[in-house]
Amino acid sequence: MGNKPGQSRRVAVVYHYFAHYRRPVVFDLISAGKHHYEFLGCDHSFGSGIKIIEDFPEGRFRKTRGWMIGPMLIQPAAVIAAIGTRYDTLILLGDSKWPTTWLAAIIGRARGKRVFFWTHGWLREERGLQRRFRDAFYKIANGLLLYNHRAKDFGVGHGFDKDRLHVIYNSLNTDAQRGVRDTISQEQAQAAREEYFPERADCPILTTVTRLQPDKKIEMLIDAAAELEARGQHVNVLIVGDGPIREQLEERARNAGVSAHFTGAIYDERALGRMFKAADLTIMPGAIGLLVMHSMVYGTPVITHNNFDNQGPESEAIIEGVTGGFFEEGSVESLAAAIEQWIKSPKKLAGGKEQAKDMIDRFYNPQAQVALIDRAVDGKQAEHKDEEFFKGTKPGTAS
Repeated sequence: MGNKPGQSRRVAVVYHYFAHYRRPVVFDLISAGKHHYEFLGCDHSFGSGIKIIEDFPEGRFRKTRGWMIGPMLIQPAAVIAAIGTRYDTLILLGDSKWPTTWLAAIIGRARGKRVFFWTHGWLREERGLQRRFRDAFYKIANGLLLYNHRAKDFGVGHGFDKDRLHVIYNSLNTDAQRGVRDTISQEQAQAAREEYFPERADCPILTTVTRLQPDKKIEMLIDAAAELEARGQHVNVLIVGDGPIREQLEERARNAGVSAHFTGAIYDERALGRMFKAADLTIMPGAIGLLVMHSMVYGTPVITHNNFDNQGPESEAIIEGVTGGFFEEGSVESLAAAIEQWIKSPKKLAGGKEQAKDMIDRFYNPQAQVALIDRAVDGKQAEHKDEEFFKGTKPGTAS
């Protein structure tokens, strides 16, 4: 398209819609990115209930129309962006089930544009037709913008050039969360402990923040706490969230004699920050995703299960014994043991809190994402220097 290396490019970022949690990285791309980024998407979230960005700066959002037909999205604007001359680079949400994304990518490449897919990539090993279909889709692009190194490793194993596989991580509103974190004193955190558990404020607090539904397996946290109590290790369980199984969980905790406090849903960031800083560990017995970043930015290590085929990509931020730990999926005994390793070592807990914050400051923040996305749009090869940091830190993966 006539751009010289290092020259600013006009980039269309095309999604079905832009979830509100992405607002920080989107706005940082607009204000601090090396290139001119515009965002194309629908002004609704297709009935999902997900809050979307509604305050884009003037001229940076172009409303598109899209139609969901089963798992497929038909989005003509993606194809128009590929055909026209307004953009020389396309960043497309990399869903291989969307026909217009295939078409936009093929046309974009044919017209000499740089094309990237922003995608989870390979979440687990695939075989047969599914693998061939996904690999054929990804090969259209100049490069993939991936959430974690595990996906990159799968891609390399499938014959992809690692220089085309850009790991850009994920992020929340890190700056705002750091600001909240730094205003919550240790005295205020201790006051929160005494508020939640007035008779047991000196006991470790295990927390989770989630929608209370069966797939999160929160009953395992309650059962693990009961197991620890039986061993003479007293703990408190702080459950933040609401959902269809809340009453069942409350009854389970009462029957097991577990010290548990249910707050209901909390959306205020300061209240959540106060809760995270009061807690010793965040526990997610089911699949974990954004909660990893939310907990770690406040310095709370995270424990979850070790079957990464059934995990969100953000679980890669958990480094065994450093920023958290893992237990054998489905095993209450293993979860209790993983918790006990941490709460029996004040030194380990103190170090884990600092390492958790450092993980977010290094990788999982909008500024880091913008630099890595800019690098890809520049046409540079993917960054590889942090691969070793993330390798060799996970227990064996179930498959």
